[in-house]
This record gives sequence, structure tokens and C-alpha cells, in this order.
Amino acid sequence: MLSPKPRILLLCTACALTLSACGGGSDEQPSQPEQTPASSEAATPSSETQTSEPKASTSETKTTGSRTSASSSKQKEIDDAREKFSSLAPASLFDQFDSCAPNGVQDSVACSGDEVGQFQFFASDAKAASTTQLLTELRSSRVVEDTGNKVVGWSTLGSIAVITVVDNDKGVLLQHMVSSDDIDPAERIYQLGLAERPSTSAAPTTSEGEKA
Repeated sequence: MLSPKPRILLLCTACALTLSACGGGSDEQPSQPEQTPASSEAATPSSETQTSEPKASTSETKTTGSRTSASSSKQKEIDDAREKFSSLAPASLFDQFDSCAPNGVQDSVACSGDEVGQFQFFASDAKAASTTQLLTELRSSRVVEDTGNKVVGWSTLGSIAVITVVDNDKGVLLQHMVSSDDIDPAERIYQLGLAERPSTSAAPTTSEGEKA
């Protein structure tokens, strides 16, 4: 059994430890949660998104404007070809063109459309005259319309038929190639409106060379 003094000493020591533990807990203040890098970064994309949206809108506007400008330029080229070569083909043909552009030959234009294919247009008095001679004299040529000033027909080379329309008054001509194995050149001419379809009793005329 402990004597009174050691017992008192033990009690004092226990109280001191208890007070120390209680006092240490009461002096500390709750710490404020620090903003972590993750939460800081999470706030940043929102700001960046807000500032980038107008840029995206501006970029889309520029793209749309470029497309509109390109479309207007293509339409102008088609309209120019229509005005210059209107005597060779009906307006319905030019309406089906998607584009017209110089084809590398002086005073010539190539026009094309998904539904009608490609056509070559030339502005040359000399070429118009020589082509008329070929159409009317070659044995491999056929003429479906000849008014003297305007000649419509085709020439064949193997399985390729070159449909040709010549306006000698204006010195312009049109050429359009088709496969004669797949397409009847005369029927193609009438479908495109390059010449009026004759009565059932009429037939394409042959060239003078073939008659000979």
C-alpha cells in the first residue's frame, strides 16, 4: 500500500496530464480548407470556354463567308459562259453546270455538271469554220441540223462520239464527248436541247464525203 505522499504525487501528475490534453485541444482553431490545385484548375476551363466560344463563332463566320465568296465566283464564271455561248445551247443546259473555268486553251472554257457531264466551249472563227467542214465532209460524221450558219452533229473516233454545235455567225462552238457504245449521240443531242427533234420519218443526214 502506497503512502499518502506518493499517492498525492500520482494524483497531481494525472491531473496535470488531463489538463494538458484538454488545454491543447481547446487552443487549436479549426483550420480553413485550402483550395487544392484540382479545384483551382476546375475553375479555369470554365473561363477559357467562355472566352473561346466567341472565337469559334468568329471562325465559323469567316468560313461561311469564304464559302459564299467561292460560290459567287463560280456562279459568275457560269454566267459569263452563258452570256458568251448562249447561241449554242439552251439556258436549261447552263442551269445544270456546277462550274466553268478556262481549260488551258486560248478563248476556251470547260463547264461541267453532275447530271450532264463536261462540255468544251471555244470562241474562234477559224476553229468554227474548220469544225463545220469536218462535220459536213467526213464520212465518220453525222449532221442532225444544218441551217448554214448553225451546224449540229457528231463525229466518231472508235467508240467515242464528239457531239458538236457550231455557230459560224459568232465564231463559237461547243463539243461534248460521249461513249457511242452506251449512248446514242443523236438522242443525246435532243435530250440536251441542242437541236429540235425531227419527225419520225426524218433521219440524220450523212456528210458529203460519205455520200461520195
